[in-house]
Amino acid sequence: MAQAVTAVKKPKRKKGGDFIRRSRGEKIFSAFNLLIMILLLCFFLYPLLNMLSISCSNEYAVLRAEVTFYPIGFNPQAYNMILASEDIWRSVGNSTFVVVVGCVSSLIMLSMAAYPLAFAKFYGKKVYTSIILFTMWFSGGIIPTFLTIMKLGLYDTLWSLIFNSMISAYYVVIVRSYFASIPISVVESARIDGANDFKILFKLILPLSKPVLATVALWVIVGHWNDYLNALLFISSKKNYTLQLVLKELTLNAESSTYNISMTSSSTTGGAAALGQQVRNAVLVVAMIPMCILYPFVQRYFVSGIMLGS
Repeated sequence: MAQAVTAVKKPKRKKGGDFIRRSRGEKIFSAFNLLIMILLLCFFLYPLLNMLSISCSNEYAVLRAEVTFYPIGFNPQAYNMILASEDIWRSVGNSTFVVVVGCVSSLIMLSMAAYPLAFAKFYGKKVYTSIILFTMWFSGGIIPTFLTIMKLGLYDTLWSLIFNSMISAYYVVIVRSYFASIPISVVESARIDGANDFKILFKLILPLSKPVLATVALWVIVGHWNDYLNALLFISSKKNYTLQLVLKELTLNAESSTYNISMTSSSTTGGAAALGQQVRNAVLVVAMIPMCILYPFVQRYFVSGIMLGS
């Protein structure tokens, strides 16, 4: 009997002494889940790697469609063309201005719109809520928005991009939901001490709401950075072009030069037909770099802000 007991395989232990007991079904599920995640990772990474590889590969390898997920040779002509543009650095400054000012102003206005929904009690609160939610379902459209921007004198200014996207009803609902998770006793105790609503909001509520503010800030920053349609509608002079407009022009210029070069018979321009593909992919890489740098710093707030805001 003792030999039979000792023959039984002892379960593994954790460092803390707890037993790890996993059934056969759990092991199969974990292996299947791991396989699915690896496949999804490959599906998501391949387009990005292919885009990066084409942008910096040898032009002849690009023409022969030999580039997959790793670069063949090295030719930075697409990046040299983009970075040598005189307009691109000014457009980076314009986009940075829109992103920074737009993000700060959006967070302030969203917080001021969500605060009364979460803590205030006033006559007409349901009407106020309905007006905010109404904008989630219906919008004025492009033409009325354009005419409004013209009437306000904001056309061909960077402020048109900031004011037009300053408040979103969806973001207000997210921020309001997070504010509602804060105990009302905190606000009431501050009111007893003599604090007004502005002091409660900016000195008490906002410091306690860093996760949801970081999450919404990331959404707002990405939205402003990638905004192409509003910039196309409201910006006309090149001095106010944002990065997306300049990169689009660079892509179009590269494609037109490619067509002109491909019509010639000179042997020195044999690989120039790949320039359009290289520039197109290099443009996408350049546009993604700032967001890739920013995301790790707000990642720890992102999941918590979404879950608590829900």
